[in-house]
Amino acid sequence: MSNYLRKNDDTAQRTTFKTRRRKVWLASGVAGLTGVVSLAGIGVAGSAGAAGMDRLTNLKWSTAEQVAKDGGYGQDERGQRGTDGEDRGKKDYRGEESRSDEWGRVQEVPCDPDRLIAAIIRANADDGGTLKLARGCTYTLTVNSGLGGNGLPPITQNITIKGEGSTLVRAANATPFRFFQVASGGHLRLADLTLTGGNGLAGGAIWVQRGGAADITKSKLVNNDALAAGGAIENDGTTTLDQTTVTNNTAILAGGGISNTGLLKIHESRLAGNNAGAAGGAINNLAGTVTITKTAVTGNRSIGAGGGIATEGGIVDLKDTEVTDNTTGITGGGIGVLNSQLNLRHSTVARNASVGGGGGIANTSGLLLSSTVTIDDSKITENFTDGLGGGGILNVDLTPALGGTASLTVRNSEIVKNKATLGGGIRNINGTVTLTNAKIINNTALAPNGGGGINTNVTITTVDPTTVIAANRPNNCTGTVTNCFG
Repeated sequence: MSNYLRKNDDTAQRTTFKTRRRKVWLASGVAGLTGVVSLAGIGVAGSAGAAGMDRLTNLKWSTAEQVAKDGGYGQDERGQRGTDGEDRGKKDYRGEESRSDEWGRVQEVPCDPDRLIAAIIRANADDGGTLKLARGCTYTLTVNSGLGGNGLPPITQNITIKGEGSTLVRAANATPFRFFQVASGGHLRLADLTLTGGNGLAGGAIWVQRGGAADITKSKLVNNDALAAGGAIENDGTTTLDQTTVTNNTAILAGGGISNTGLLKIHESRLAGNNAGAAGGAINNLAGTVTITKTAVTGNRSIGAGGGIATEGGIVDLKDTEVTDNTTGITGGGIGVLNSQLNLRHSTVARNASVGGGGGIANTSGLLLSSTVTIDDSKITENFTDGLGGGGILNVDLTPALGGTASLTVRNSEIVKNKATLGGGIRNINGTVTLTNAKIINNTALAPNGGGGINTNVTITTVDPTTVIAANRPNNCTGTVTNCFG
């Protein structure tokens, strides 16, 4: 299957910005490690996992991710112009270069960081512009501007930077700063550029504020760090990545590679080797919308939920994408879903691992809310977990008596060769499961009568006759599952 992904123009999630309060899942730092210890001892006790459920229900999945970004600086203090009407000049929402006389001019920037800073200041003053960097140059930035923790002036206009294979790097002895802050009304385009060594509070390399936009093409964001969220990128506006790599970035809290509360689109890219101290080794999505097509999310790690991707209260849409070899200390080795919507199409979730449950995917609902996972024409394979179980998928409603539901739908897909203490293929706790033309084959549960194919504590009736549940060990199903035998 391809390693890459499709575009989505859904902007309906803009209403999620009514609050600036940030959250992370379950755990961070020492608290996260405590959760790992407690979850690790749950899953093998009882087919319904009662003790484990009590423990999970008492946990608070969301805590303060960060009170404010960079002390709240940079929102509107410069009096930059808004994002609509005449305030945008002649630019449309995507920042198209409709003013051809001005946008057509390209300013070449010599291999000198001071000249780059001056060029950005001028472009902001001139209502935008295009900057062409010196081919193959390394621009070493040494000074934190003091304006929101940036090494470069904030982007307040429509600015394109043609990297020409150049690199922006923070000097090793410099005080911490990110490279770019895209303010409300600003639109940054980066192409053929490497950003490395950035260190910011939110967004180690780039922070896109609400009302701002960034398009990043054929670029590399590598070895950046965030003291809070978004090791490489904190996106609170609109950000698109195309043919870009996000690798070996770290966040103390959520989103080792990217933290998103806005609209994030990723196409034909690679997110690998990123680390988060809380949720989302590669991506943490909080009440935002994420669209990923033809992309590889591989080898990422988190202490909190979602070794590859974590989403809470948002929408994540994956197509033609591979989520592989990710790990977490809690639930959802590949993808962790909490009170969210996950759509998986023509994709693979493979060789992921978790301690708490859901080696491939963990879908969790709670607090009167619903959480939905829909899988079409995809493959969930060779994932592993202990804890609550669900080698391929864990589907759990934490508070069934209070309303809301965890819903799992699998169509024309394979769940094969997964392994767990309970429910090698699927572990369902108080949720709903619908299987249509699915193949649940050759999965393994380690506990006696653990349900190698499916383990459920509630009856599953929506299994159509074309679904095959077979050759699982030590048995196919534990609990009542229509059209499952043995």
